[in-house]
Amino acid sequence: MTIAVDAMGGDNAPSEIVKGALKAAKARGMRATVLLVGDQKAIEKQLPRRFVPRNIEIVHCSDAIRM
Repeated sequence: MTIAVDAMGGDNAPSEIVKGALKAAKARGMRATVLLVGDQKAIEKQLPRRFVPRNIEIVHCSDAIRM
């Protein structure tokens, strides 16, 4: 299963979105891949430096729809 998540949308994004994605990736193990879609640099700043699960991927997207 592949789950795509808009990492830049929602309150306190991307930090809260990345935290949730990390929890989901850990809970599902290799049975699911979580795609974090958004600004790659902003997402990477929120990922732990030591260990990023192999089932987390970043899909860079420079375009955004603002309020």
